[in-house]
Amino acid sequence: MKISTTVFLTLVIGLLSLALVAPAVAQEKMTMEEYRTELSAAQQREATAKAEIAKLDAEIAQLQQEIASTDQQATQTWDEIYTMLGTDRAGVENYRNQMRQLEADVDGLMALSPEELFKRRAELDQLQARLDEMKKNNIAKLTEMQDWIATIEGKMTQLRARMPKAMYDQYTVVKGDYLWKISKKQDIYGDPFQWMRIYSYNTDLIKNPDRIYPNWNLKIQRESGPDEYLVKKGDSLRKIAKMMGDSMSWTKIYEANKDIIGDNRSMLYPYTVLRMPK
Repeated sequence: MKISTTVFLTLVIGLLSLALVAPAVAQEKMTMEEYRTELSAAQQREATAKAEIAKLDAEIAQLQQEIASTDQQATQTWDEIYTMLGTDRAGVENYRNQMRQLEADVDGLMALSPEELFKRRAELDQLQARLDEMKKNNIAKLTEMQDWIATIEGKMTQLRARMPKAMYDQYTVVKGDYLWKISKKQDIYGDPFQWMRIYSYNTDLIKNPDRIYPNWNLKIQRESGPDEYLVKKGDSLRKIAKMMGDSMSWTKIYEANKDIIGDNRSMLYPYTVLRMPK
C-alpha cells in the first residue's frame, strides 16, 4: 500500500512531537510520597476552611438573632407610639396613602401653565383645605409626616407664587378712542356698558374716565382674581360683604375702593371691579 507524501510527513512530525513531550511528561510525574504530602496539605486546608465557615455561620446566626430581637423591640416601641397617638399601623398606612394622593394631586397642578393654574385656583384652595384637615390628625405629629407636610406646603407656595393675581389682556389706546368705544369692540367685551370695568381696573392710570390718551396701555380684565370682585346689577356693599362672610366688613370694602365709588356709598355701578381687602 502506497503512502502519500503528506501523510508520511504528518506521521514523522507526530512522532517527533511525542519524542519531545515524553521527557516533559515524565518529569511532571510525582512520587507516591510527594502525592501523599500534597494530599495531606489539601486536606488540612479543607479542614481549616470548613472550621472558618462554621465559625462564620455561627456569627451570622447570632447577628440574625440580634436583628430579630431589635426588630421586635422597634415594633413594640412603634406600637406604643401609635397607641399614644390614638391609632395603629393600619391607621398610619391609611394616612400615608392619603398623603400620597394629596401630593399627587398637587403635582398635577404643578404641570399647568400660570393661566391654567389661575382658572383652577379653586382646586388649590380645596387641596389646601384637605391638607389643613390632615394636619389636625395626631398622626401628623410623626416626624415622617411633618417632613411630608412641609414638602407639600412648599409645593403649594410655589404654585401660588406662579399664579397671576388676575387675568387680563392689554389694549393700546389709539386716537379717537374713549372707554365706551373700546368696551364695545368685539375683541374687548362687545358691550359698551362694560366701560366701567375698564375704568375701575385702570385707576392707576385713568383719573378721569372722560379723558384717555393715545399710546396708553390699558389692562382689559378677563377673569377676577381672588382679591377682586366684579359688581353685578343689584349689588350693594353690604350684600357683597355678606357674600364674603362678614356683612359688617362693607366699610372696609368701601375704604379700599372709595376712589372709584365716590361719596355715594349706596350707589354701585355694574361691572365695577372692586379691590377686596384681605
